[in-house]
Amino acid sequence: MRICLVSNLYPPDVLGGAEIVVGHLAKGLQAAGHEVTVVSTAPRARAGWDTVEGVRVRRLDPANIYWAGEAPRRGPILKPLWHLVDLWNPAMYRRLRALLVAEKPDVVHTHNLGGLSAAAWSATRGAGLPLVHTLHDHSLTCVRAVRMTRRGRVCERQCAPCALRSRWLERLSRAVDAVAAPARFVLERHLELGFFPRAHTAVVPWGAPPLALAAGPSRHGEGPLRFLFIGGLEPHKGIGVALEAFRRARDARASLDIAGAGTMADACRAAARRDPRIRFHGFVTGEEKERLLGSADALLFPSLCWEAVGLVMLEAFAHGVPVIASRTGGIPEFIEEGRTGFLVKPGDAVALATHIDRLAGDRAPIEAMREACRASAARLTWARTIGELVEVYKVAVGRLENRAPLTGALTDNRKG
Repeated sequence: MRICLVSNLYPPDVLGGAEIVVGHLAKGLQAAGHEVTVVSTAPRARAGWDTVEGVRVRRLDPANIYWAGEAPRRGPILKPLWHLVDLWNPAMYRRLRALLVAEKPDVVHTHNLGGLSAAAWSATRGAGLPLVHTLHDHSLTCVRAVRMTRRGRVCERQCAPCALRSRWLERLSRAVDAVAAPARFVLERHLELGFFPRAHTAVVPWGAPPLALAAGPSRHGEGPLRFLFIGGLEPHKGIGVALEAFRRARDARASLDIAGAGTMADACRAAARRDPRIRFHGFVTGEEKERLLGSADALLFPSLCWEAVGLVMLEAFAHGVPVIASRTGGIPEFIEEGRTGFLVKPGDAVALATHIDRLAGDRAPIEAMREACRASAARLTWARTIGELVEVYKVAVGRLENRAPLTGALTDNRKG
């Protein structure tokens, strides 16, 4: 099968888990015998054809006021204009449609579209190709992608600007033949708002790293119980909750390793200076990340937002490391209470501190959960993810002949 993956960013350009996932999918699909092309974006100086780990990548220069990979460094003044252009970018429509007509893939699989815009869906429709979309987050229903206000309140109901934007994107989503999500929660949050009314739906969990990668030196059973927070050091990821929980947890037999980058990095450094139990490592990857995961006794994942999944949970499971996480978003779909981890109310630092003290005083529950964690990782393989996605592709291809005609921006009416 000839497959075109469309993602706003692709390695080595990585801002979050979505780009990592698309990288795994591209390599996995190619290893399974499929012909893969990736369409992504890059600054104008790097636009053009590229090859990344054997995968063909076409990077388009941004037809907007800045490249999507620069978004975290841009101030708030330009962002509204960027998002306005990104509602439906005619330049990206023309470029993507021409590329798809030339490449002639059997199926197009879109991912995060910021910088490409939902014109990617229209371009696929205009080229007469089957279209699959994967939901990595809430970016279609929330301009901040997390369904949370800047003050930390979860948006059970959309604010007016996001609701207006959603109605436009929901209309465009009628071009999608099949939609997949790594957790049922994130899929249902879109379906209840009317998204993808004509699409086949599927829950396709991400894969965990192979258990073999988890082999290596371990300190399990020795010294303090080592808790680990690894990820974005942003308020919505719950790092503030983790710091407060450790302030409340008094057991000297617990330690906390923090790894990541973000706006709360200085707060983490300050906490490490005040509390000798806390160690701050900054951003880590590769062998250093594996070392931290391999030496951890439990992962803290106290996210405040509606997480889709969190790849780091699956990475922890591959190391036999249970997870203490928030009961929010898709997280509970991956944690078996008391077998692979524990769930707490989002933002409840007291409950998190109670777990920390209890486990530091008796590490037997942690040791008892390790095998179940590894078993969970063994079930959630990338080979399984690839196999399930290929079945979704086949459904989308089969639906191509039964498509109802669409009008407006969803069709090939816009030329130029």
